[in-house]
Amino acid sequence: MNYKALIVEDEPLLSRALRKQIEHLRPDIMIDDELRTVEDTVKWLKNNPEPAIIFMDIQLADGICFSIFNQADVSNKAIIFTTAYNEYAIEAFDINSVAYLLKPIKIDELRKVFIKLEKISQVMESRLTSAQKIDYSKLAEEVTRQQNKFRKRFLVAKADAYKQIPVEDIAFFMVEDKITIAVTFKNRQHIIDWTLSDLEEELNPDDFLRMNRQFIINLNAIERVENYFNSKLIIKLITGLETPERIVVSREKATMVKNWLDR
Repeated sequence: MNYKALIVEDEPLLSRALRKQIEHLRPDIMIDDELRTVEDTVKWLKNNPEPAIIFMDIQLADGICFSIFNQADVSNKAIIFTTAYNEYAIEAFDINSVAYLLKPIKIDELRKVFIKLEKISQVMESRLTSAQKIDYSKLAEEVTRQQNKFRKRFLVAKADAYKQIPVEDIAFFMVEDKITIAVTFKNRQHIIDWTLSDLEEELNPDDFLRMNRQFIINLNAIERVENYFNSKLIIKLITGLETPERIVVSREKATMVKNWLDR
């Protein structure tokens, strides 16, 4: 394939990890640079005819990446998005991108991307050049809207009044006797009229993750993770937080939980 590639990722650790994966799978692909911002990427693209492949995160240090495409010509580039955004972005960019990899990036998924690039390498330039034009400014607005769709607070009933509980104050949600309870970092409990399945749709997956049928945990509430028998995990919360029983993660979900914690 012998392509040059550019990594646009505002988190240095993730950028380096992606570089290592690429170098491991395709040592013949040269990484030209690793950029962090929209501004630097626009300048770089205007002054460099290559690379052919761009690994692009959506949310960069100074804004959403779509504005790059309004300022620099990427019509002859293969764009591979490497981010954690929702289904809207996946569907939209399926029109004009080679792939959309959800973080944390799995080596097998990256391998599939390179196989796909091999298959379309002979027609890539014409395909990308003639691809349907997208209004990236509108897409930027839409993804920003989608980012902000996650719940910011919960309104809970207290005697004859109501109280707002900011989402960031909640350490975990648990189900006890078929009742959903939000527990704050101050270890105060509030009954809420939501199922854990509904909460999964309302909470930012970067901050909250469902561990099992009974618990959704805030990332900042976790002190450590311990190995358990049969490749399961035990989630240990920070001092001051207590649960009526141990938070056990199944063997099937253990890898996903560790990847979530390792971003």
